This record gives sequence, structure tokens and C-alpha cells, in this order.
Amino acid sequence: MTRTRWRAVSGALAAAALVCAGLAVLDSGAASGGRSLPTLGTPLWSTRRVPTLLVDAVGSQRLQAALNGELAGEPTSCYVVAEGAEPIATHNPDTPLVPASTQKLLTTTAAVAILGPNFRYDTKAVATAAPVGGSIDHLWLVGSGDPVLSTDAFAAFLQADPTTHGDVTTSLSALANSIVAAGVKSIPGGVIGDDSRYDQQRYVPSWPASYRTDPEIGPLGALTVDDGYQVVNGTVTPVADPALYAAQTLTVLLAAHGVQVGPPSAHQMAPAGAAAIASVESPTLHDIAVSVLRSSDNLGAELFAKEIGYRTAGQGTTAAGVHGVLTTLATLGVPTAGVSLVDGSGLDHTNHVTCRALAAVLNLAATPRFQTILDGLPIAGEQGTLALRLQNTTLAGKLRAKTGSLDGVSALAGLLDAGRPLRFALIANDPNIPNEAAADGIRELFAGVLASFPDAPAPDALVPAPAPTRG
Repeated sequence: MTRTRWRAVSGALAAAALVCAGLAVLDSGAASGGRSLPTLGTPLWSTRRVPTLLVDAVGSQRLQAALNGELAGEPTSCYVVAEGAEPIATHNPDTPLVPASTQKLLTTTAAVAILGPNFRYDTKAVATAAPVGGSIDHLWLVGSGDPVLSTDAFAAFLQADPTTHGDVTTSLSALANSIVAAGVKSIPGGVIGDDSRYDQQRYVPSWPASYRTDPEIGPLGALTVDDGYQVVNGTVTPVADPALYAAQTLTVLLAAHGVQVGPPSAHQMAPAGAAAIASVESPTLHDIAVSVLRSSDNLGAELFAKEIGYRTAGQGTTAAGVHGVLTTLATLGVPTAGVSLVDGSGLDHTNHVTCRALAAVLNLAATPRFQTILDGLPIAGEQGTLALRLQNTTLAGKLRAKTGSLDGVSALAGLLDAGRPLRFALIANDPNIPNEAAADGIRELFAGVLASFPDAPAPDALVPAPAPTRG
């Protein structure tokens, strides 16, 4: 139990003692006048006058002991559990640890703060001039950093998977339809993919090569379709050049409408003052961010970081982006001491975040400005990365939390309705966490302990029974 809560108990008892002393004076005066006050069954100084505080105190102590016991096997871990603004259990809250995908809470919060929940990406198709006789020499497909630009087949794939069901997409087919509707019938110079908004670094250098093929994340770029993956001979494979692949995909879609299109190419910027042919807007940032958090979309979080870098430093790079994330969080009051980031998604093992920082971000999520973060938390047994976990348990529908898993890492941060709303953050770093199943076990054990709060005796068991009244 925290000192603050003890002070609250002490203050309540002190107040009761003062009232009792005052009544003693009144009783003395009344006796001299021949009057008497009725005998109280429970003295005013009794702790029965503050039973809820005592139940909470005992519950906090038991929760702290239970969590410490369950995590005793984790050599390096931290957690913060709070009810409202009041911490009720903590362990190493300021120790920097590898956060895995719980880091997406930080990146997404910064994106919402900078862009606003109603922001939309706008992917444009432009040419040197309007169509003449249905023909334009070249068509530039200009990437805006939209992380959810997708083909219809990829969108259907997302909806078929329980962990990504409900994720939003921006339809590349809709853009193709709009280009045709603008009267374009021939593009002899072909479609040119322009991804100049961001840099050309496709993967963070310190990521393992296996991330590309597992698949953990596709290549990064301002013009990316289908998360940067394609299916080749039944195998999901990362594309070599996301901008070129986007141009190729749009070419196929246009050709299906009967448009005569030359060979696609990429990495030539659209000319200044180019004529707008068509464009497609993404869903709102709120909806994209909800998708990124619920399904733990690594590419989405990384492109958020690059856009943050573009907005805050004029550089669409990961390095500028993570600097912008930390700067933005600090202005929002999030304690960033000990927090160091090298990517936006939490994939890198050299990222470090504290449980106190995660807890502060969850506090922001409780405010209207950052409702997006709360809306994006996966729900046990129902949505996102927790859709298939904890089904038919008491935690189903009550646990809303961002998961995080890497080799040697298990993390969880969110909310639990255990009869009383709890906010929490957990990070466990242990080389003996070999896989996702082991990480799930640690997270679910932690959540199960939280669900027992306050696990304290009833108030009447904590204090003496009332004194019998005298007849």
C-alpha cells in the first residue's frame, strides 16, 4: 500500500478522533445540565467508520504480495497498477525494459497528438496535364504515407482473420475507378510510383533479417500497398520495392478497366504544379490507429513514426520520428526518463520503456483528446490480439490491453474492469521466455491476479464488533 493511502487512513482516523473529543466536551456540558446523550453502539474513533479505506489497504498489500510472488521467477520486470490516479501496487516502475509492442501505445499517442484523430491520408494520382483525348503521357502515384492502402484481396484477408477482423483499409481499386472516371484511357509512359515523402530505408538496420520473412513487417515507404507483401506461389513474400509494387498493382487494376498502360516505374518525383487526376482518402487517423493497436500492426506504427518525423523535423525518417515521439510525449507530461526508442513499433530489442511511462500514456487515454488509444485496446476473447485468448473466462470482455511479445519479452498494458476499474502496465524481460505461448502465460497470470483485487476480508472482519448497547 502506498504512503498516500496510509495518510488517507490516518487522516480519517484523526478526524474521527477530533469529532469524538468534541462530543466528549458536549457530553460533559450536557451532564451538568441534567441531560445525557445516547450510548453509541460503535465509538466514533472506531476504524469501522472508515471500512472502505481499510479494505483497500489490505487489498493493496495482498495484490502487491501476489504479483511479487507470481513474478518472482522473472529476473527483470516492472509493473504499475492504479485505480484512478492512485497507484495501488508497483515494482521497479522506473526501470527501463524492452517493451515489445506495448511501445505502440507511445507512438500512436504521439501521432494522435500531432495529426489529430480526424486526419486522413490522401494518395494522389497526378499528371503533367489533364487528359487530352483520354490520354496522358505519365501518371504519378504519389504516396502520402498511408499505412492501410490495400487491394480488395488483402482487405478480404484481414476480415477473415479474427485478430485483424475490423481493421480498416484504403481501397486502391477505388483510386483506379476514379482515374477511369476522370476520362483516362491511355498512359503510354506508364504509372510512376512516387514515395519521396519518406526516406528509402526499408528496414531498421538493427532488426534481425528474419523479420522480413517470418513475416513480421514488410518494407517501409511512403507508398506501400498490402503491408508491403505479395503472395508468390502460395507463399507470403515481402516485395523488393514497395513504390514499384504499388505502381505495378495500379497498372493491373487500370488494365482491367481497359486502360492502355505502359510499363510501371518508380522513384521519380511528380513535377511541381502537376494536374490532379484523382485521389483516394484514407479512413480517419482514429480508425487507422485503432486498427494498428488492436492487431499490433508493425508497419502502421513504423509509418506513424516516419510521418511524425516529417511533421516535426521535415524528415520522413525513423530517427526523426522517434525523436518526435519522445518530444511530444514529454510535452504531454509523460515521464520519459529512461525511455529510449530506435523504432516506432517496438520490434527492436534495444528499445527501452518504463512502466511508469506506459501508465502515464494510459492516463492520457482516459481523457477525451486521446479516446483513440482506449478505443484501440484489444479486448480479451473479442477483438484484436486478444480475440482468441481468455475466451469463456471471467476476463473475457473485461480485459482491454495492448500486448507485447518478442523473444525474451512479455508485456501487457491497459485496463481491467474487476468490479473496480484498474489501469496497469507490465513488462517482463527474461531470456527464458522462448515464444508467444510463454509470453501469453505470463500476461494472463498477471491479469488473473489483478482480477482478484481487492481480495480482502469484508469490512466487519477487519474491525471489532460494535459494543452492545446497555438496556
